Amino acid sequence: MRILIVDDEPLVRIGIKSAIDWEAQGVDIVGEAGDGEEALRLITETVPDVVLLDIKMPKMDGLEVLRTIKDRQIPVQTVVLSSFDDIAYVKEALKLGAFDYFHKPDMNERELTAMLKSVREQFGSRGIPAQVGPATAGNRKEQILFDALRGHVHDLHETELKEGNMYVVLFRIKDYHTVIKRYAKETESILPNTVQNVVSEILSTEKEVEYLQLDEQCSAVFISNSELKSLLASLTRVNKMVQMISSALKRFVNIDIVLGISDWFADFDGIRTGYEQAGKALSHRFYHPDTSIFYYQHLKQKGEHVYRQADAYLSQMKSALREEANERFLELLSQWERFLAQEECMEEKDVRKVYEGLLFMIGEGTGVPGGGDVQEETSAFEEIHEFGQLSAAYRALFEERLKNRSHLELRGYSQLTRNIMEYTEEHYPESLSLKLFGDLFHVSPNYVSRLFKQEVGQGLFDYINELRIEKAKVLLKDYRYKIYDVAEMVGFNNQAHFAIVFQKYTGFSPKQYRKDEV
Repeated sequence: MRILIVDDEPLVRIGIKSAIDWEAQGVDIVGEAGDGEEALRLITETVPDVVLLDIKMPKMDGLEVLRTIKDRQIPVQTVVLSSFDDIAYVKEALKLGAFDYFHKPDMNERELTAMLKSVREQFGSRGIPAQVGPATAGNRKEQILFDALRGHVHDLHETELKEGNMYVVLFRIKDYHTVIKRYAKETESILPNTVQNVVSEILSTEKEVEYLQLDEQCSAVFISNSELKSLLASLTRVNKMVQMISSALKRFVNIDIVLGISDWFADFDGIRTGYEQAGKALSHRFYHPDTSIFYYQHLKQKGEHVYRQADAYLSQMKSALREEANERFLELLSQWERFLAQEECMEEKDVRKVYEGLLFMIGEGTGVPGGGDVQEETSAFEEIHEFGQLSAAYRALFEERLKNRSHLELRGYSQLTRNIMEYTEEHYPESLSLKLFGDLFHVSPNYVSRLFKQEVGQGLFDYINELRIEKAKVLLKDYRYKIYDVAEMVGFNNQAHFAIVFQKYTGFSPKQYRKDEV
């Protein structure tokens, strides 16, 4: 495999070249470029299989390079390199045909080798889809179908397909990681072989249908309906074949499958778009784990405001982490997750990258493992493909990390002061007093007051009030709570006292703060 590295920062290019033993991976780095214009020249000269492409560059940025590659139909796969703040650019890059993307801050050996494996499995060594599983190396029809998925449809007349009311169906083995455990390591290939044999037999009597196994988990079915004039009749036929395939695999192989069905298209030129639509439909199982069939035409179309709101949540979560506002971060995380569950505007791999990036940020500068350990710490999550389960797993990890970070922040204090801070964090809504702390920790109230101010630099009740006000700020952003409710929830006996203290620490009344912040 031949790779071209494109980034305007020399240190980044050096870091990529040094990250893994490329030669041992069977990779030849054919060149490197510092801007988009140089990249296009080298792509023409060196003919790479893969381009690692930075988004933000001088002269011509990565998006312009991708548009040129798409317009010229250059047969090369691109993997975008981005910073954590570039999510909007990344979405545009994927729309323009980028194969995948990496966040530069947490790019590591494991991710790079996984990327190489994924490229090889899906596109072979020359940017052409590889033939996986039981496929024969010289199978002409399979090569034609693989080419069609990339938009090269000139040889489709050699297949059973005809233009007219066409669909692409993708199906994936449900809970593959569990299913494959039925087989010994040396016999794992039996499963894809059996799936191919069963589906091929089921479809062998059908006209205008072609089947293609993409990898050990996923397959494609191409269906044309040239003899049917009605779209309803065409879709009915598609649904009939989908049911046949599902029933046969359940009966003969005891596996369940999940299917994504494209919208209809009129001719061969629509196959690539149909393939993308079917994949998009299939990806929504992430949000609906109990559904087996997904239709692209049923997906909710998202406006730009939805993506802007998702980006806004991400920006706010990052700000909360930088400010070490842990409660605010967890509340924003919940809001973001509810938003995703409602709008379904991010694919599984993008959600995972956001979670990993946030986890990395929590670990930075605290002594808690971060960076390269993120993948190791979350390796058990790789087999989770349901949004609800994934969000619960990450929330538990976030809470553990944040708790560890809080403990680290208390290291400079005496055990008594740490005990007081930890108790206050858990019991701030309750009535707190010097006598209470003296009784709890078997010291005099005066000693509690003197030691706390000496070590922390402020009086204990200033500390408690600041904590209560920070908690109140989060609650005031939720209009389900009245201001007097918030006052009680954070430990104030009446709304008037709460308003006085809130004004002292923020410069605003609770009502003004709610109006300005929400």
